[in-house]
Amino acid sequence: MAVPHGKLVKVQGKNMHIRQMGSRGKTIILLPGLGCPLPSVEFAPLMRELSKKYTVYVIEYFGYGHSDSTDTPRTNENYVEEIREALTLIGLKPPYILMPYSISGVYVEYYAAKYPKEIDKLILLDTTTTVEAFAQRWAYTEEDIERAKTVLESGELPEDTPYDEDAVKEIYAEFIRHGYTMEELEELDEIPNHLGTLIAQEMAFSPNIVEVSAMPFPKEIPVLAFSSSLEETADERIEYENFRKDHMDRLGENAEFVLIEGSTHADIYYHRDYRKLISQKIDEFLDRTE
Repeated sequence: MAVPHGKLVKVQGKNMHIRQMGSRGKTIILLPGLGCPLPSVEFAPLMRELSKKYTVYVIEYFGYGHSDSTDTPRTNENYVEEIREALTLIGLKPPYILMPYSISGVYVEYYAAKYPKEIDKLILLDTTTTVEAFAQRWAYTEEDIERAKTVLESGELPEDTPYDEDAVKEIYAEFIRHGYTMEELEELDEIPNHLGTLIAQEMAFSPNIVEVSAMPFPKEIPVLAFSSSLEETADERIEYENFRKDHMDRLGENAEFVLIEGSTHADIYYHRDYRKLISQKIDEFLDRTE
């Protein structure tokens, strides 16, 4: 079993893992996207870049990395209360600068709507669009739900990918060129399977978006919103541009938008390939909103 890089704290009686890099300047809290198996490693290159100026933490939700699984429903409220408790346990006090990736943007917007005084600023890394039309676009069918139940009951994914040692070595070499260490990459193979918690999170995806889309966003909070640029088809590009426009309208005049040309939403790649640009834009944003 891999040894955690950070600190395990007891949140609601279960272990939750939090990794820190850096110990200077402002504090930024990173929150992972859906299905990132090991956020404390996957965020590592971006954390190292940001830690040159800031104190950076990443929280591994229940069901991720070194944290325990949970049977607690994966609602917006439960995620937010777990985040709040974890941050308190490591000695941090609000207001916070939260930096969610992907689905974590939904939980963070819920957090901001419910506890606006606890939020200093938000930095959104290609976060899920919190408008109802997007929720409906990704709503799960009965067939999807039954398939998820089958996977959950079996404890295995429908198809296993054959292991190709040469291909793995090539992937490792590519990742190392982009700021990962070999020890971090090897650790990914040692993380336990939290499949039940992750499926529960995925099944709550659309309902959680619908809930947040009905909550007014506190528009006095400064927001920096990064977005990837590539979708597969022209129709998808138009559709997602409309989603992003509606999202920015929801966030208000204090929200700044940064399109990262040539990027995709793919988890690790998004962080590693654009970490210097992301860090630069964050510097400018934090200086402007001081």
